[in-house]
This record gives sequence, C-alpha cells and structure tokens, in this order.
Amino acid sequence: MRFLIWLARRLEARWGARAVIAVALVLSLPSLFAPLVADEHLQASRWRDRRGGLVGFLGDCFVFASGDLAEGRERMEHLGTWWAAPDFRVAFWRPLSAATHALDLALWPGSAALMHAHTLLWLAALLASLAALFRRLLPPRAAILALALCAWDDARGGLLSWVANRHALIAAVFSVGALLAHDRWRRDGWRHGAWLGPLLFAAGLLSSEMALATTGLLFGHALWIDRDGPRARRLVRLAPYLLVVVAWQAIYSASGYGVSGSGGYVHPLHDPRGYLAQLPARALVLALGQLTPLASDFWPFYPPAARLVVVASAIALLLVVARVAWPRVASERSSRLWLLGAALAILPVAAAGPGDRNLVFVGIGASAALALLFDASVREAPSSRGARFVVGALAVFNLALAPVLLPLKCLANFNMERMRAEADKSVPRAPSVAGETLVVVSAATEGTIFFVWTQREAAGVPMPRGTRILSTGFGPTSVSRTDAVTLRVSPEGGFLAGEMQRLMRSPSQPFHVNDVVELSDMRATVVAITDGGRPRTVEFRFATPLESVGRRWMRGEGMGLVPWTPPAVGETVVVPAPL
Repeated sequence: MRFLIWLARRLEARWGARAVIAVALVLSLPSLFAPLVADEHLQASRWRDRRGGLVGFLGDCFVFASGDLAEGRERMEHLGTWWAAPDFRVAFWRPLSAATHALDLALWPGSAALMHAHTLLWLAALLASLAALFRRLLPPRAAILALALCAWDDARGGLLSWVANRHALIAAVFSVGALLAHDRWRRDGWRHGAWLGPLLFAAGLLSSEMALATTGLLFGHALWIDRDGPRARRLVRLAPYLLVVVAWQAIYSASGYGVSGSGGYVHPLHDPRGYLAQLPARALVLALGQLTPLASDFWPFYPPAARLVVVASAIALLLVVARVAWPRVASERSSRLWLLGAALAILPVAAAGPGDRNLVFVGIGASAALALLFDASVREAPSSRGARFVVGALAVFNLALAPVLLPLKCLANFNMERMRAEADKSVPRAPSVAGETLVVVSAATEGTIFFVWTQREAAGVPMPRGTRILSTGFGPTSVSRTDAVTLRVSPEGGFLAGEMQRLMRSPSQPFHVNDVVELSDMRATVVAITDGGRPRTVEFRFATPLESVGRRWMRGEGMGLVPWTPPAVGETVVVPAPL
C-alpha cells in the first residue's frame, strides 16, 4: 500500500501523463533489437511476389491458409502435416494494418529495428489516445493510474517484439478514437462524433478483428455514461456501430476470410461448440495473464494437472479481487463500463487462444477498473489486513513488477528465433538437400519446422523438396516396422494430444478407424483412435523402402532435429520425447 500511495502522488503532477508515456516508450526500446520471425518472413515473400499488386498484398498479407482444397493439398505435400483438416483456414482481413507492413517493406525491407520503431509510433499514439479517454471518463488520479497500468503492462512485450502483431495496436488506436468521438457526441453535443465514431470503428475493424472488443465499451457507455433519454433509446443510438459490424462481417465472409478446421483459432460462428468448450479455460487464463505476471502464453505447454491448478488459481484470484474491489468501486458509475468492457473483450480474444499479446483491449477495461480500486484505496485504506494485502499485491504485480518485465518480454522473439535457428542448423543447406524428402518421425510441434521453411524460402536457402512429419507431441513415441515400407506409430497419449499440436485440426473434426490420408509417396491409415476421436495408432506406408536414397530420417530433440534410423522389420523402438 505504501508503494501505491507513493506512486499515485508522484503521478498526480501536471507532467504525469507525459512522464508515463515517456517511461513506457523507454521500457519498450529493447523491442528495437528483436529479430524478425515467422510471419514477417512470409509477408516479405508475398511483398516480393505481389502477384496481385499492392491491392493483392493488402488482401493476402494475413492469409496463412485460405481453406482452398488444392492449396491445402499442396501445403500438406510441402509440410507433410497429414492430419491437417481439409478445410483448414486461417485468413484475416486487415488491409489497414497490411498497409503499414507494405510501407515497411517498401522503405526499409532489411531493417527489423525500423519496423519495430514504426510499431512504437503506434504505441505512442495509443497511449496518447488513452490518456484523453481516461481523462474524460475517470477521476483525475484514477485516470493517470489507468494510463500507467496500460502503458507499463508487461503483456505488451510480446506484441512489441513481433512486428506482425502490430495490428492489435492499430485497431486499438482507431477504436479508442471512436470511443472519444462517441463520448463527445453524447455528452458534449459534438455532432461530428455521430458519424466519426462509426467511421473510426470501421477503421479499427479493417485493422484487426480484435476491434470487435470495442462494442463492449460502447454498450457500457450507453448503459451507464450516456444519461440522455431512456435506456432503450440510448442503446438504439448504437445502431450505426451495429451496421458497421454487419457490413464488415458480410464482406469478410463473402471474401473468404475467417478461420475453420483449426483447434487453435476457433471461430464462434463457424464452430460454436468448439468455441464454447474452450472459452471458460481460455477466459480464466487470459484474466490471470492480465492481472498477474503469469503469462497466458504458457497455457499450451501445461500438463493436465498443472492446467487444473492454473484454472483453480484464476477462479480464486477473481473471486478474491471481486470481493475486495466491488464494495470500493461500486459507487463510481464508470466502474461498470470498464468491467463490462474487459469481460466482453475476452470473448473475441479467446477465439485466438491464450496469448498476452492479444490482451490490448482487455487491458483497457481492466486497467481502468484497477485504477478505480487503487484510487479508492489511496483515499481511504482498506480496513482489513486481507484487503490491504490484495490491493497491495495487485499494485506490485501491475505497477512494480510489470515495468520490470516489460523490457524483457520485448525480447521474447529472441527465444523463438533461437528455437528456429536450432532446427535450421540441423537440416543441411547444401543444394543437394533440394533432392531429398525429410521424414520427421516425431517432433514437439510442426511450428518450428514451418518457421525454418518460411525463412529459408524468404532468403532463397535450399530446403528439402518435401517434408513428412509422422507425429507431434511432448512425450515418447512407439514405432514398429511391419515390413520394408511400413511403420506403425503410437505417440504416448495419442496424436494431437495438446493445443500446440491441434493448430491444424479441430477436435470437432474427429478421426475414425480406417481413415486414410494419401500423399504422393505415403499413405497414412488410422488404425486405432482415442475416446475423443484422436488417432492413437497410425500406419504409414511409403511408396518405396524406408531406406531409399533421397529420404532423410530425423526425430525431434529439443526444438532441433537429429538423425534417426528406422528399425528393422519386425522390431519396435521407442523414440525419446522431444522435450
């Protein structure tokens, strides 16, 4: 509590907002040294091709899988992910964000530092907009505390380290602008806000689908901030925003954008059952990531027992915070706005899976709500020791530890690059590798291998003509050879056991015994399945003997690959766990 009181008094100075933003930008400077990874290399390749010109790039910049069956077949041949859903699609329409990447690739294509600097400009714009929004809707001390909570949030680190995630910042800039315009219209009578708000909201949606989270704050504004007329009439005034969403969604769907067939990205409309099944756990772990230093990014790596502990911890934390906070903030009408905005913002974010980089919109509402709690506690300290401990812990987590962690998390992509480099180093770069097929009997995930091929393709480095990944997972794998051309593979726990392995296949698309997937030189037949419809044992039959020239066998070790030799006919071996 002493730390909170000390900090609140320092930030109340006239220069408080400028100082908060300046500190945030300084803490974010390490992102300038983060390498380009994965999506950035894919975008660079598309910029060089530009088959559809600039317009084509703006439409394809964030299309990772179109759902086209022929394209999916070609990707399966290239990556060897035989389990991928036939309709696997991850395609986002973000033309305004794509335009910023086009600018990067046109003016400084080889400079990761300048691309990151461009991202920091959007961060500065967002923080300046938030400073204005919080000043309008919060008491003075709560406004500056809310800005500090947003600006120094360590959850921004992963976003700032990854240039391709800039879309979340851009969407937030336009969305906060829409909220400012709407509030000025409703409370100050500024008529231009009536049309400028929906226009800025539309720009947010054209930057990222995450801008949908703005609707929660708009809804809360109509309920508790706009006091002109009956509640029904206030809600009707949001009709232009609803029309923007309907028009945007219609164009989005008609143009072939969206997600399907994925266990990582789950579309609430295309797969409502899958989305609702994953929503509670994802929402809880995202809330934990917002309120504490425990990043939601680790969720896919937790074993089942650890997941139960994390979910239970999140429930306990939210209950304790609610019991302590609500009596202290209930008298402030805007508290309902911010709580509703944070809660509803989790709904679209959960569709993309846990990840702190997706918490921008959740953080806006959560930071304002926490700021109201902190403001009330500075005015009058909680009477009970337990309540003082809870408020003090939240202040330490979000105003002391978060600024320390933010610079470190701005370098998060160094770890991703290290894993990619480890895998890249294990596959030869000699021109002769282009005549080989890489067969990976077991790996932690196909993602690292995909990153290797993406960067090699962008750099023009030789890579195998094709890849065959037989299984992925974190445990050991049993492999039996039945004849000269056939292996039977049984990973511990079955195939597609975790979220990391289900990116390209949704649990709502189960396998069945005797399902067959045909590739040009390999047939995968499902021999046994788990109760959840995941393959337990799969038989892989190749067109030629396993030891044929031109086939390179490897297995995962860490995030890299090491040589592996198929067993003799009739022999069974256990491939060690990759991790």
